[in-house]
Amino acid sequence: MRKFKKHLHSARFTQTNKFTIEMKKGFGFIILCLSCFFGFGQEEKRLQQPDIPGDIMLDLGFNSLMDDNQLINTKLFPSRSFGIYYMAKRKLNDSFIFNPAIGLTFEKIGFTDRTNYQVDDLKIISWDTIGIGDLRSNRLAITYLDLPLELRFYPNQTVDGEGLFIGIGGVFGLRIGSKTKIKYKLDGSKRKETNTGNFGLSDVRYGIVARVGFERVNAFVKYYMSDVWRDAPIDQATPSQFTFGINLTGF
Repeated sequence: MRKFKKHLHSARFTQTNKFTIEMKKGFGFIILCLSCFFGFGQEEKRLQQPDIPGDIMLDLGFNSLMDDNQLINTKLFPSRSFGIYYMAKRKLNDSFIFNPAIGLTFEKIGFTDRTNYQVDDLKIISWDTIGIGDLRSNRLAITYLDLPLELRFYPNQTVDGEGLFIGIGGVFGLRIGSKTKIKYKLDGSKRKETNTGNFGLSDVRYGIVARVGFERVNAFVKYYMSDVWRDAPIDQATPSQFTFGINLTGF
């Protein structure tokens, strides 16, 4: 195993072109998910749901690191985001509803190259090159306890959250866990390595979120103004996180 040399790779796409390609792939997948969801919504018979004061809200999306230095490169589809929250409604008037929520967000960052956090025989964690096997998956997984706060505007007014809406708000999170997940093939057998640690990640994050939707389905974007790492693995890298996807509410 050789130490990772901190330098820029040649022949790299610009950040703008890379991000545009990722967005096109991600939104194509999201459109497919929406088609399936609306198809299931046409069923006449549905299971009776318990009447609880609030809604379960699911955010399904993809992550991208925003870094002008382009020092840490990621893949779109392995970099998935899944959030599950309990959301309460506070109707202010016929046009505005305030939605505080609390829940867990599971973030994955999939790297394009063979570098990730490694643990040596002395249990020392360092950012190294994965030098063995046929690499299949190379990710960093982070779990946050998140508190999303959102104000939704209904241009055609609403009684209980039905109709078209535009939402904007903030999200505040506390990191409660993080680990690496590396999968590879060696001598014809599949192997997996998992290491836990803080990896120099920021313990607290904060950002803004915007949503556009109709009733129980919406598209969202999240931009975290805080850096993902307080101590990035590569010098001068200060990436923040951008997430986009779809939301399903009311389970």
